[in-house]
Amino acid sequence: MHLRRHPSFVPVLVGFCDQLIAPLRGQRLMIKLFGQRAPTEIAAHIVMMHMSARKPVERPTLTRLQRRLPGPRQTAAFVAVLRGLSLVTVERDPEDARIRYLVPGPVILEGLRGWLAMHLDCHARLTQSDGPSFRLQDDAAFYAETIRQCASWLCRDNRPLTGFPDLAWTDEHDSGIHLALTLVARSAAGREAVEISTAELATSLGVSRSHIRNLLATMEGRGLLRFSDGRRHLMLTPGFVASVEAWFCHQVCWLAAAAARADRVLRPA
Repeated sequence: MHLRRHPSFVPVLVGFCDQLIAPLRGQRLMIKLFGQRAPTEIAAHIVMMHMSARKPVERPTLTRLQRRLPGPRQTAAFVAVLRGLSLVTVERDPEDARIRYLVPGPVILEGLRGWLAMHLDCHARLTQSDGPSFRLQDDAAFYAETIRQCASWLCRDNRPLTGFPDLAWTDEHDSGIHLALTLVARSAAGREAVEISTAELATSLGVSRSHIRNLLATMEGRGLLRFSDGRRHLMLTPGFVASVEAWFCHQVCWLAAAAARADRVLRPA
């Protein structure tokens, strides 16, 4: 079934956009950190290495992480921030105290669990199927295997977002994608005009008013939105809304397929 043909598609999409941002809304420090692509990718690599490791040599350390990612100094700096916020902890190797493993903390692991469950719930609602999201809460093996099945996500070219240049462009800017999804949610996926308060958006998304104004102006220049009423309201353009809708469908299907692969791996022979 084509997801966009489902009668509940718009409210499901709107709810998805709102819930995706909700854990960060108003959390200035967290959205400042995870509103940037680099620390998000570093945290993702730590989680993947941690969850996928079959032996100690595969567990994440700063050195192993730096080998995987460009910018070793930047990687070290962001890992230090993650450790300082207790989002990542360190565990010494019992046989060699010089080796320090990076361990993702509960905030990251539970946040990722909820993020995955939200995608699987949306897919289940739009396909009228029994989604496996409930297993993420109670089945540690299924959660870990689902993460392992998402390994190709770590390559930027494989992510659903990469196929949608306008939305991918917003991800290149601090809190840019969060702003775009906020506007999608508030406009009922582009069906309604949005009243603009740069002060409120700045507070919600943890950036300055000038940054919000610059993002909105650039989005207007790229044809993603248009202003009216003396720039007090804006409308998302149909082309941009269609791009967001297609990305949403691609992403929930991609993650549902990863969960289905995890289920097959764990199913008794």
